Amino acid sequence: MPLITSLKKTVGALWQAIAIGMFIFVSSCANEAPPTGGKKDTKPPKVKYSNPANKATNYKGNQIKIRFDEYIVQSLDPSEIIVSPPLSKNAKYLVNGKNLVIKLPAPLKDSTTYTINFGDAIKDNNENNILKNFTFVFATGSQLDSASVYGHVINVKEPTKTEDIIVALYPADSIDGILRSKPYYFGQTDKTGSYKIENVRPGAYHIYALKDENLNYIYDQANELVGFQDSIISLSGSTRFNADIIVFESKTAKPKFADAVATAPGSIMISYNAPIQTLKLDADILQPNDLIEVKSTKDSLIYWFSSVYAEKTKIILTANDSITDTARVDLRALSKDTIFDRKQYALRIESESIKQDSTSKMQASRPTRSPFKPIILNLSRPVIRIDTNKRLYILNDSTKKADSITYSIGSETKRDLHLDFTPSAGMPYSLVIPDSSFCDQWGWWNRKLVYSWQTDNTDNYGNILLTLKFDHPEKHYIFKILDDQQRAVATFYYVGNQERKVTLKNITAGNYHLQAIEDSNKNGEWDSGDILHKLQPEKIINFKEVYTLKGNWDLEVEVKIQDTVTR
Repeated sequence: MPLITSLKKTVGALWQAIAIGMFIFVSSCANEAPPTGGKKDTKPPKVKYSNPANKATNYKGNQIKIRFDEYIVQSLDPSEIIVSPPLSKNAKYLVNGKNLVIKLPAPLKDSTTYTINFGDAIKDNNENNILKNFTFVFATGSQLDSASVYGHVINVKEPTKTEDIIVALYPADSIDGILRSKPYYFGQTDKTGSYKIENVRPGAYHIYALKDENLNYIYDQANELVGFQDSIISLSGSTRFNADIIVFESKTAKPKFADAVATAPGSIMISYNAPIQTLKLDADILQPNDLIEVKSTKDSLIYWFSSVYAEKTKIILTANDSITDTARVDLRALSKDTIFDRKQYALRIESESIKQDSTSKMQASRPTRSPFKPIILNLSRPVIRIDTNKRLYILNDSTKKADSITYSIGSETKRDLHLDFTPSAGMPYSLVIPDSSFCDQWGWWNRKLVYSWQTDNTDNYGNILLTLKFDHPEKHYIFKILDDQQRAVATFYYVGNQERKVTLKNITAGNYHLQAIEDSNKNGEWDSGDILHKLQPEKIINFKEVYTLKGNWDLEVEVKIQDTVTR
C-alpha cells in the first residue's frame, strides 16, 4: 500500500508538471490571430477601451495600451504618426492582434497636453479599412489644453474636391512651416471640406492646408494643392478659432517629369505633374518634320515623329529652360511590310461621341452638331503637305446636292481641320475628302475619307439675357457661364459699377451656373497663388444658383456682386 500510494503521488506530480508546462507553452504562443471567412468587412476598427483612458489627466506613466474591436495591421507606418508637442525620442508602437501598446520615452514634460495623431496608420487586418483622424490625447498636468481651430477648406478650381486635405498648425516662430517640417497639430477634412483641430496649446500659430499626394506631411510636390492664412492666429484658453483656407496649385512650384510612353506608331505622350511654360526636346530619332502638340492643360504633350520603323529612342527634355530630364522609350514601331497594308494606320478623322437618349440607346449612327458653331474636325495625325488641286466638298444627304468648300489646317497642332461651311438645322451632311488630299508626317497620303453628321434642331437652343450690377467700380472681373461639366460656354470681361446688359444667343438648352473672377492684375486670366511669396490666388466667386435654359426660350438673369457673396 505505501508503495502504491507513493506511486500515485509520483504520477500525479508528473501530470501536474506536464499540465503546467503545456500551459506555459500555450501562453507563450498566445499571439492573437484574425479569423478567416465570413462577409467582407467594410467598417474601420473601433477603440473598445484603453489604459489610460483617452483624454486622461495627471498621467505619469510611459506606456499606453489601446484595445480595438477587431484585428489591426501588425506594423504601423511611423511616418503617418505625429506627436505634438514632439517627444525627446521616437515612441515605439507594438501591435499584437487587437492590442496596440505605445511605449513613450522618458521623461515627459510636466503640465503638458500630448496629442498622438495616427493619420491613416491604423487599419483593420482583413480589408485595410482606415480609422481616419484617430487621435489619442493625455495630459501630464491636471487639465487638458482646450483651444481648437475649425473651418472649411475651399478648392478654387474644383469646388467639390475638398476631402482628405490636411490642415496644419505651426508655432509662430517656425520657419517656412509646411515647406520644411511636419505639423505641430493637424486635422483632416471630410467630404464637405470641414475640419477640426482640438486640444491645442494656447499660443500663436501659422496655419496651412495641404493635399498631401505623397503622404509625408510636407509640401514638396508641384501638383499638391496648398493654402495658407495670411496672418498668424492667436489662441488662448478655450478659444474656438474659425479659419477658412483656400487651396491652389502654386504657380512657382517646379514641375517634375512624370512619364514618356509610346501611345501609337509615330507618337509619344510626355507628361509632367504640373503645367509647364516652355519645353525643348531632343532625341536620337529627331527629324525636321517632327512636331510637338501641347495639350490645353499644359502638363502633357504629344511628340509626333517620322521614324516609324525605330524600335527605341532616347529623348532629352528641358522644361522651363532649367529642368532637364532624360527618358528611354520603347516605341510602337511599324514593320517594313506595313507600307503595303496601310489600312490600320491610314490618316482618318477621329471619332466623336454619338448622341444618346435616356436609355443609353443609340439614336443615330452619326454625331449631332450644333448648327450655330463652326465645324472643326480632328485628324489622327499632323498634316505636313496638302494637294491644293484636290477639292473637298459637302454632300447634303437629303437632296444629294454637293457643294465644294474652302478649309484650313490649324497652324499649331496641324491636326484640326476647319471647314468654311454654314449648315442648315436638322439636316444630314457628309464631308468628302478625296484620296491623296493630305500627307501626314510619315509621308503617307490619305485614302478617301467620308465624315457624316446630323445638325441639331433649333428647338434645342435658347438665349440667355444677363443684367450685370456690380458694387465694386475699382475691380475688374472675368465673367463665365458654365455648364454641368464646368465647361465655359461664354466668357467676357466686365469693369466698373455701371449696369451692363449682355445677350448670349443660341446656347444649348440645359443647366448653367455663373462664375466671376477678380482679375487683380488685369491680365485677362485667372492667376493662381504663390506659396513661396505668400500670395493668395485671385478670388473666384461661384454663384450658388443653377439656371435652367429651355429650348426656344429667353432666360433672363440679373447678377449682383456684393461683399456678402461667398465662394
